[in-house]
Amino acid sequence: AVEASVDPEYGRRHCDLFLDLPSKRDYPDYYVIIRQPIAMKTIRRNVKAHRYATVTDFHRDWKLMFDNARTYNEEGSMVYDDACVLQRALEATLSEKTGEDFTTPMGTQSPLPAAFSAALQQSAASGTSVAPISPGATFASNGVASPTAPVPADMHIKKLHHKRLNFPPQDAQTLREQIEAAPTDGLHDVLKPYQEWPFVRGDMYHWIPTLNRFDETMADAIEKYKLSGLQESDFDHSTQQTLVSMLHFSRLLLENCINRNLYSSVDRLDSLLNTSDPEVLECTLRLLLRASQRWSYQRDLRANQALMSARLMTLADPWHTKKDIVPHADKDTAESAASHANEFRLLADDKNTNLLKAHGGVVRYQFFRTAEDVQQMEAEGAAPVDSIAVSLDTRKKTGDGGSHRRTPSKKSHSHQSDAGRQSSTLSEGLVSIHTPVCDLGLDHTAGVSAQMRQAFDKLVAQHNVPRAHHFELRHRIYVALAFAAGDSELRYALLRARIYAAAILSQLMNEREFKNAFLSREPNFTADIIGVLQPEVHAPLSVQTAVFLALESLLKQRSEVSGAYVALNASANHGVLMFILRKAFTDVDGPPAFPYELMSALYFFLTAMANNMNGGQLLVSAGVVPVFVSALKHTHSQQLRSIGRAAKLLDYLISSTSSTFPAFCSANGITTLVDRIHSEVMSAVAVSDANPEAAADLTSPVTLPRFPDYPKQLYRRREILAAEQIYLLKELFKLLTHLVQQPSYNDRLRNLVETTLPQTLRTVLNYPAAFGSNVYGMAISISAMLVHNEPTSLPIIQEARLPETMLENLEKHVPYNSDVIMNIPGALGAFCLNDVGMEQVRKSNIIGSVLRVFSDPDFVRILQEGDVTGSFGASLDEFIRHFPTVKDQAMDQIIQMLKDVLAMGEADSPLVRLNPGNTFLLRTAEEEELKSYYDDFYGMMLESVTTFLEGLLEQRAHSELFMERGGWDLITRAIKSPLLPFGFVKSRTFESLHGLSSTLLDTSAEGVFRSLFKVISEYVVEPVSSDNQQTWTVSKYLELANAAALSEEEYKAAHIEIHRCISCTGAIALATYLINGSGGGSLARCIKVIDDVLPRDEFKQLVGMVCDAYCNGIQKAVAIEHVISTLPDAGDAKQTEKTQSAKGKETEGSLSTQQAQPMDVDGSASVIEPYKRTNFVNLGEVAIAFTLEAGDFIECMSNSLRLSTAEDPGVPKVIAEEISDTIVHFVLNMLTVCRNAERTIVGAQLIDQAMVAIMKAMVYVRHRVYVKLRIFVRFIEEGGLQQFCELLESTWDWAATVPPPPLSAPEGTTGDSKPLPIDPDAKLRKALETTLDSMLSILSFFLDGEPIMECPEYPILVVDHDDNRRWFRAGDLIVGLRLMALPTLQKIWESPLLVYSNSGLMQTFIACLGPIISAQHEARTTGALPGIRRHLPNLLEGHTPHSMRRRTEQRLTSPLLSNAFEAFDRAIGPSQTSGQSTTEVEPISLYVTELVNMGFSNEEANTVLRRYSNNLERATEYLLNTRLAERSRRALGAEGSVSADAQPAPTTDDDNAQAAATADDSNAQAAEASVEQT
Repeated sequence: AVEASVDPEYGRRHCDLFLDLPSKRDYPDYYVIIRQPIAMKTIRRNVKAHRYATVTDFHRDWKLMFDNARTYNEEGSMVYDDACVLQRALEATLSEKTGEDFTTPMGTQSPLPAAFSAALQQSAASGTSVAPISPGATFASNGVASPTAPVPADMHIKKLHHKRLNFPPQDAQTLREQIEAAPTDGLHDVLKPYQEWPFVRGDMYHWIPTLNRFDETMADAIEKYKLSGLQESDFDHSTQQTLVSMLHFSRLLLENCINRNLYSSVDRLDSLLNTSDPEVLECTLRLLLRASQRWSYQRDLRANQALMSARLMTLADPWHTKKDIVPHADKDTAESAASHANEFRLLADDKNTNLLKAHGGVVRYQFFRTAEDVQQMEAEGAAPVDSIAVSLDTRKKTGDGGSHRRTPSKKSHSHQSDAGRQSSTLSEGLVSIHTPVCDLGLDHTAGVSAQMRQAFDKLVAQHNVPRAHHFELRHRIYVALAFAAGDSELRYALLRARIYAAAILSQLMNEREFKNAFLSREPNFTADIIGVLQPEVHAPLSVQTAVFLALESLLKQRSEVSGAYVALNASANHGVLMFILRKAFTDVDGPPAFPYELMSALYFFLTAMANNMNGGQLLVSAGVVPVFVSALKHTHSQQLRSIGRAAKLLDYLISSTSSTFPAFCSANGITTLVDRIHSEVMSAVAVSDANPEAAADLTSPVTLPRFPDYPKQLYRRREILAAEQIYLLKELFKLLTHLVQQPSYNDRLRNLVETTLPQTLRTVLNYPAAFGSNVYGMAISISAMLVHNEPTSLPIIQEARLPETMLENLEKHVPYNSDVIMNIPGALGAFCLNDVGMEQVRKSNIIGSVLRVFSDPDFVRILQEGDVTGSFGASLDEFIRHFPTVKDQAMDQIIQMLKDVLAMGEADSPLVRLNPGNTFLLRTAEEEELKSYYDDFYGMMLESVTTFLEGLLEQRAHSELFMERGGWDLITRAIKSPLLPFGFVKSRTFESLHGLSSTLLDTSAEGVFRSLFKVISEYVVEPVSSDNQQTWTVSKYLELANAAALSEEEYKAAHIEIHRCISCTGAIALATYLINGSGGGSLARCIKVIDDVLPRDEFKQLVGMVCDAYCNGIQKAVAIEHVISTLPDAGDAKQTEKTQSAKGKETEGSLSTQQAQPMDVDGSASVIEPYKRTNFVNLGEVAIAFTLEAGDFIECMSNSLRLSTAEDPGVPKVIAEEISDTIVHFVLNMLTVCRNAERTIVGAQLIDQAMVAIMKAMVYVRHRVYVKLRIFVRFIEEGGLQQFCELLESTWDWAATVPPPPLSAPEGTTGDSKPLPIDPDAKLRKALETTLDSMLSILSFFLDGEPIMECPEYPILVVDHDDNRRWFRAGDLIVGLRLMALPTLQKIWESPLLVYSNSGLMQTFIACLGPIISAQHEARTTGALPGIRRHLPNLLEGHTPHSMRRRTEQRLTSPLLSNAFEAFDRAIGPSQTSGQSTTEVEPISLYVTELVNMGFSNEEANTVLRRYSNNLERATEYLLNTRLAERSRRALGAEGSVSADAQPAPTTDDDNAQAAATADDSNAQAAEASVEQT
């Protein structure tokens, strides 16, 4: 159902993007965001490995895959929608097939609960405010708020290590250590100096310990001040300053680091919204705003969104200033008119403080007290009061004539029946509070927070305000107090909080929700806050900062974009936006006109505007380009970061808007840019010359920290230049790089080589330590592009000694940067355009120096960034093609590089001391703790090399030269490394090896297969123990998990043998993929190549060795998989106690004591040390991977045994015969393994897995399903079916010895009956039922004639097969199979186990009998069928004691079993009442005519159509293949391969019919005798 789902509009399959996991190279953040990646390929592999015990487990993995897609991708994206479509299709199919409801929610379109959304819409319609949900409440599925949830105990970031982590600057590392070491009350002193970000752009992974420290500190403050509800007491000064500093620094991290999704303290921020401290509230909202701008990656925000949105709506609500203040404002002047029309202008202007103080200090709030509120408050002992009367009395005192009076509900009026008397109970209804602050009798000597709590307590007690409305009431009181006290700073803080809250809502809500919930109350919000930016308002810079940050978020709402542009007058040169920009960059030599916070907010807004709709074009039209060009001339040190941001905006505008570059040139931008680059480069050189020690330290090779101190000792990158100067240099060079890369700008850039730019570039290349790797790489790229754009400029560049300088410095040391590596081939190509440059390159060892990065551990992570190695290989390939004289030299250096990489994979390699990776068995608890820090350095190194070679060897000439030099042999030697990880075949390293082998297969298939088969033949031998040279038994293999008990010699020997298995698995997997057609063509072609590579005896021996290894390996895989499944989580203490308690009560005869495992791990799943558990998992991964890949190899070999046809040349007959014998021998060995299996759960699972291997060996499953007839016939001739039936009988007898499950209480019994006892054999019974179901399924498949008739080889085998052998006619074969199976089916029918079996097993058994009863595909002209039917009643009529018991057994009242028996009775009914054969199919005359027109006789057409039940396609295929096979046989006879005397006489159709009738009569007689004997 999933694969069949197709997009009707575009015709693409919805599942295409779900087949494989996303590339770690292209989507590195996916594996950080998604903790459990899974794809359809993984699910298919799990199905093949029988890892799903129930349909629920199967459905769980599918849902995990769809949830991952919806988590990573934004709502509305194609992948998100595809996940929803596929989940609906899957769950509908599962529900239909199983009868159970598998429908699960897929994430609602609305992030708000339905109840809250409805309340918001109702509020928008009525114009009233919505009461917020109680702080800390959570939403149930019906949208109702539940009681306050406790604060999460642990929000720590669990991920402590990143595989591609870059080293932090030394200053940043020092600050992190200071934060971690400082006491809680000293954090503010450490963080206070960092009001701006002082470092280059960082990685959040470096700051994980810091964020965890912040999280702990916030949790302590939340608990101390009870912030899960409203704050009841003020923070002490130290706590308040610490919280402000932590929140501010966390925001700086989010703004200046990558991997921002790691931040996981959103729950803490949710609690901090309950604070009464305005500064802490503002910092919390600013941090939430920055986090919400990436909310699609924040699971915590999603979980808290509904509750958080309710409080944010309260903070963003209007303050009713217009109704209280505007009537008293002076409306005579135009400024007053504009102010009273815009509430934000009124509030932001300091000159309105007295006006607000005189008329704004009124607490205004309305809420509706529900019946539930009344009941709860009465239960809490609230004092009865008439809410309506109090409200009306308060209004009379204030002189308000009831402008906001609401009609009370009928229930409210019922409490007002006696006008002067208070009711004795609380009333429900609308409550309106309108109380001046001056009437509350507050202590004005106390602080604002204390006054707020006094007013809050009085109003809550006076009006019996329910708890759900406390948050909004408190906020209304705070606003009124800010007005009444005339505190402009508090008013500005609350105003900023209001703006931030609205901005966060615009991020958390989609357009429709934001419009209904917020804009319906303030439709002019965007235009109003922009009015604050007008020069005449004189708004504080902090409020202007909030406005720009809010505008950045509001641009997400498409309905607000055009309004924002109009209000800003964005396209006009005299607009407010251009006024602010000019003011920011007016003074060229002076300090910044605005503080850092405002400049950052302005930059963020301009970036969002340039990326939104027509914003970039509007900026260019307004004249922003000359302003930014003038900014490049600023020289003040505090302006460096702003200048870099201006260069970055110019870069984006030039690349996105075509009119930007002419404006840039008109403003003399090119000259200004080159001059500024030269100035900054000279300044950096001066700093570097003044610090020679630091420069020398940076040019020396970087040494990565050594294991095991790696987690504790990170390398600290020293920086010579200040972070602001590094940032400016990067942005200036990035702008210039993009300019020279645009071909359309060449005319304007021709004269660059005549400026100071060549000398500037040479200076950069001479000082790699000072400028850093990024600038160095861009300098190389610019040098190359100058030549490519204008080749005549090469002599000028050579005269400046630019190529010579680059070659000299790169030979000494290649900077640690991917851009440098990728740009080198292009630069070499540019410098080789004349003879002078070519000679310089040939004399240098530049290619070898660059290739050394692949064997340098310091470059391991750098080469993993994006598609660095692939692009580098393609670029080097282009360079070699254009300059073939360097081909031999380059290939020699590539081979040497491979040898160096090969040396890094040895057991004594420096990589082992550096970091061993996940390649060894753990022996201590300390090694287990460091497990997450293990890096697969060698695997990453090998992946980089193979990806590079895949890009390099696309040209056949290069790949041929590579194969001639022995490159592929070196690669296969690398596969044999002892440093490969346990999960090698599932790693990216193996994927890259597969890609490279597919590339080389077309060039030299013989060489590829020869090397792979050499590894297989060398390593497929069963590993032996070091003590007695005996092969590893299952128990010996499991004992390896206790590696601490092994001697050093045993440990090393085990390590060697395990990695031999890993290497063999990888070689087998590669060979299988190549033979199956992944770049290698058809199976027959690959088999012929194999025949050329290896002698036939050796190839047969190779296949046989893999088969034998599979028979041994599957036992280990099943055993260790069972052990792993029984191991509990060692860290769960409760589970430990429970398990130990259960183990103490366990009886000796129970199943778990029979399943004794090594290291005291038995069926009871006792807890073991964590490192042993890890070893079990790793050993299981090795054993299971080998079993899967070897099984696929055997299946691949059996699939290749197709004989020659007109369309497919097939496999030579001799090879087919030899491989058939080997496969049959393998199947027989598997049956022997099953017979010798222990009678335990592991033994049952082993038989089940063996059945899977047998089916893969003998059944072809692709677009058609059929029996591999050549193998199947040989299998029967060797007595395989008889052995299979014997195994089925013995397994059935074993299952019959297991006690049946306890019966449920009979109907009508009383409820006080004893509970059912625990079934100790349930797991064994379930395993045996699964195994028997698999065996019966195989048997039913063999007994059905259709898979035999569908085999394309059947017509060929009929003619080509030796006449002395049996089983070559379908009728004989099918009848014989059924006769062989009848005794076994008879025994099963009479077994008491059938009484207790589940419905699925019984239905499978009935499926075995169906073909026998219907005589499908048996000959219709013989007497065999009636003979069989005469004996069927003895088997089926139900007169045996066991079958009579089945009819009366209580459990047969199950509907499923009843349906099964009804189907069975319908199937056997006709056969018991009639002794005649079934009615023959009458050929369709039209089909007969078509076949006759093709040249076949009328008798042939009628006979074949009867055989194939009027299937014209199959009948035609049969006749054509028969004619072709007969012609081939006669041709061989004519050539003398068969003597004339030995050839059969020509036969006619009548002769064939007569021979068939004779054979059928003989078979009928034999069938009669066999049935009688049975």
